[in-house]
Amino acid sequence: MERTHGSTLAVFVTALVLLSSGCSAMKMKPVSFAYYLHDDYVPPDTTSVQVASSNGTLTGTFQFGDIAVFDSPLREGTANDSTLFGYGSGELVSLKQPYMRFITFVHDVTVPGYSGTLSCSGRFNFSAPSWEVGVNSGTGSFRGASGYYTVSIAVPNTAGYVLKYEANLMLPKH
Repeated sequence: MERTHGSTLAVFVTALVLLSSGCSAMKMKPVSFAYYLHDDYVPPDTTSVQVASSNGTLTGTFQFGDIAVFDSPLREGTANDSTLFGYGSGELVSLKQPYMRFITFVHDVTVPGYSGTLSCSGRFNFSAPSWEVGVNSGTGSFRGASGYYTVSIAVPNTAGYVLKYEANLMLPKH
C-alpha cells in the first residue's frame, strides 16, 4: 500500500511541475483586421427588419423591448460595391435608454489569411463615437478566438447604416 501512494504522489508532482512550467500553455498570436457591415432598411434589398414591437406596431421609432433581426453583407469598405467579405446575422433588442441596444450576432467572414465565424454579444451605445463588443467564440480559422470588436458608425443613413467593425483578436498559433 505504501508503494502505491508513493508512485501516485510522484506522478502527481511530476504533472504539477510540467503544468506550472508552461509546457501546456497555448501560444497565442494577436490578429487585427477591419470590415464594414452594410444594413439596408429599404425594399427590395432589405437586410434588417423590426420583427417585434412593445407598442404593437412595427413602425416609428424603436422603444424598449423592440426586436430587429438582420442578415447584412460584410464588405471591405463603405461603398456598396466594395469586396464582399461575408455576412453578419443576428438580433438587436432596444433597451430602456433610447440609444442603447443589446446585440447578439455571428459574422461569417473571409478576410486575407482567415475564414470562419465569430460569435459575439454586447451592448451598442449609438450615442457614443464607438463601442466594444466581446467575441465569445469562433469556428474555422477563428477556433479558440478571444478578444473584441471596436464598432463605430461609418455612414449614418436613415436608409441603412454602415458600421465599421475593427477586430482585435487573440488566436491560437497552429
